[in-house]
Amino acid sequence: MTFSLDLTKPLSRVGYLVNLVFLTVVFSGLSWLSFGFMTNTLPQGAIHAEEQAIAQKAQDQAFAKAKAAAKGKVFDEKAALAEAKKAGLEAAEKQHEEIHHHVVGGWAPFAIFLLIISAIFFAGFHSIVLQRRANDAGQNGLLVFLAHVGGWSLATFIAFEPFLTHHGLTKAWSAAGIVGLVLVLPVVLGGEGHGDDHAH
Repeated sequence: MTFSLDLTKPLSRVGYLVNLVFLTVVFSGLSWLSFGFMTNTLPQGAIHAEEQAIAQKAQDQAFAKAKAAAKGKVFDEKAALAEAKKAGLEAAEKQHEEIHHHVVGGWAPFAIFLLIISAIFFAGFHSIVLQRRANDAGQNGLLVFLAHVGGWSLATFIAFEPFLTHHGLTKAWSAAGIVGLVLVLPVVLGGEGHGDDHAH
């Protein structure tokens, strides 16, 4: 019932489910962590730097404008500087969404790349588990091939769940996961008795 890379080892229904849950937890966790790191944690430094640059530029412009407007009158530098800082913060706040979108967009290809890697490894290990289950069920041919296709579809959907959730596409692509599960079921629910779970 434990995880094994040996394709010759049969696997019962319960063993398959245990392995599927294990793979789902591992690769779903990796996908969420990597996507979160690439879209939130990593871009924060660049976002903060860009906002500071915009705020400083707006502050300098506002201060220079206030100083020029004084034209020889008594110039309250402290008050003007405070107003300039306020103007700088407002300018940065107004462009926050644009800056965030720009920076996160720059890291998006790397985030997708990590999800693709997660999906490939998930699908690969799941195929091994599925083949072991097919061996135990004594199945082969087209049914097993379709089960593998379904397994890849299911694994890819789970691995890309963070991306789909982030863009509000989970419902639209849920059919891929459902179809994958349906294709896997005939092999998963097939006969068994060719192996001893305790020996796996």
